[in-house]
Amino acid sequence: MAEPISTIRDTKKTPEELEQERLEQMKADIAEQDSGFVEIVETVKLLQESGALEALNSAIKARGDITKTFLNEWRKEPMTNAINNMMISSKLLTDTKPEQTEEMIANLKNAAKKAEESAKKEEIMGMLAMMKALKDPDINRALRYGITFLKEVGQTLK
Repeated sequence: MAEPISTIRDTKKTPEELEQERLEQMKADIAEQDSGFVEIVETVKLLQESGALEALNSAIKARGDITKTFLNEWRKEPMTNAINNMMISSKLLTDTKPEQTEEMIANLKNAAKKAEESAKKEEIMGMLAMMKALKDPDINRALRYGITFLKEVGQTLK
């Protein structure tokens, strides 16, 4: 008959055994995912050669100071103005339909191309030609648009 258990043995692994197990597991993981591991090693090697690894390590060590500086700069008025302006500008973009924006950009490209072609000509446009051009419905529409736009901008500047 078996002898009764009188003492409890501690079966905890020693730190050396734990380290050995971790190394074995790491070897198995590297062997299983060798291409990913090789890419990581190559990336670290490239970072080391370029000096970026040292900069990255320094940035990580100084992360508290960097965060503090970043937040201080972020809170300054020019930055908050820029953020507010971007938010207002993005509202304009979200209120405008993409098709409308696409058509407007295409028209601007076409107008710029024709204006460039016209600028290459050495013809002098006299007062009579300008007066005649004002009767062109497209030119007249563009001028009315521009003048109305400038008038509204001027009213907001009061």
